Amino acid sequence: MKKDEMVQEAKKQLQQFEKEMSELKEATSHLSVEAKKQFDIGAKELEKLYKEAHEKFDEFSHKAEENYKEAKDFIELTNKALKHSFNYFISHYRKK
Repeated sequence: MKKDEMVQEAKKQLQQFEKEMSELKEATSHLSVEAKKQFDIGAKELEKLYKEAHEKFDEFSHKAEENYKEAKDFIELTNKALKHSFNYFISHYRKK
């Protein structure tokens, strides 16, 4: 896979996380006031991570192909971390 393809794939994954987060936000009406407050704090933290990832992915997409390994390593690590953070976060708020 080429660097540009990898960056595009990483951006797609990030957009999927953002879409799921948006859907989850819409479904928080069942939460208590305190739980909603905690949800909003966690959501803001995830949104900050998403923004940073978008910026870094854009940075990598503008770098030369010789930086492929650096981009690949960063993207793989970032996607794993974002997936873990997202799944951990939503596990506390999904209806059971």
